Amino acid sequence: MNLTSFGRALHLEANTIYKWYRDVLSDYAKDGGKSVHKNDIPASFPTKEGVIRVPVFKEDNFGSKMAIDEKLIGEDIYSIMSNRNTGKIAMVCQSLKFSEIEQIFQRHKNVVFGVKSFTRDFSLLYRKVGNKIFPEVTQIIDKFHIIKNLMEAHQDIRVKYRQKELDKRRKAHKEFKDCERHRLQECERSGEKYKARKFHYKEDRYENGETTLELLARSRYLLFKFESQWKDKQEKRAKILFRLFPEIEKSYKLSCQFRDFMSKKNIGKHFLQIDKQLNQWYENVENAQIDEMLNFKTLIETNEERILNYFIEGETNAMAEAINSKIQKFISSNQGTRDRDFFFFRLDKYFT
Repeated sequence: MNLTSFGRALHLEANTIYKWYRDVLSDYAKDGGKSVHKNDIPASFPTKEGVIRVPVFKEDNFGSKMAIDEKLIGEDIYSIMSNRNTGKIAMVCQSLKFSEIEQIFQRHKNVVFGVKSFTRDFSLLYRKVGNKIFPEVTQIIDKFHIIKNLMEAHQDIRVKYRQKELDKRRKAHKEFKDCERHRLQECERSGEKYKARKFHYKEDRYENGETTLELLARSRYLLFKFESQWKDKQEKRAKILFRLFPEIEKSYKLSCQFRDFMSKKNIGKHFLQIDKQLNQWYENVENAQIDEMLNFKTLIETNEERILNYFIEGETNAMAEAINSKIQKFISSNQGTRDRDFFFFRLDKYFT
């Protein structure tokens, strides 16, 4: 129950309950916000407060398996490290700069040696954090972010063709307007009465009753699914889509192959088996010669070692994403983050 609902039940304003909780029921009045500032570090660039906030740093919450991700809190982006085993937050810092994150860990060098692996996204910052601050750990790029980048590349192809169809329509409309303008000028010169015409863009409709533009717009969700998950209507739509745009079909097959490769059935398999499957997929992408998929292939090749580490134990960043989701719900149900110190005081109590 959030404060608004709680206040409604007691016939009180949510803001009144919030102040009671902050000033009376919690220990915040005794703390005075000191605990959320004790780990702050000097800022490397001018800020309002002159420091980089590190509202949470719990050495006891660091463990062998960690996750790192970023989260927008209020108007600032924070880096959050959490323990994948316990689900507890170990660090929250208001920085996306390596030098500042490095400075934090220089104050707490002992926690570094206990970390054996951490999961992350494709961020160059967090790659550097892994290479420089935790050089002995096994870095694992999160499966969710890999598939997300794959599906974005795949959807970009559909969007590209949709944009071409929209450009055709805009061009036809412009030509129609130019023609009408010319007709109006001719009528004015000859003294004839001008009768305006309505623009009508002629489009073919296929066997499912959809135009090309409708087909491309409505195919978005079916391209996220495997063929076995399609409903009858989606199957008919896909058949027409792939007939009109063979490149989308090729891209769809490549994305399904890669998603199948990243499935749980491959976890724990011998490295040579995994590597063979990936190299076969690389070859398939090269043969298809689709720019968007070639770009995704380059991303995978650049991070191949850290992606293949996923298959050792099947570790993902799910815990970090879950914590981000919980923090968002916490923000929504607790009057946001307008009192930043009190917000982090509570965050420290609930998530560490």
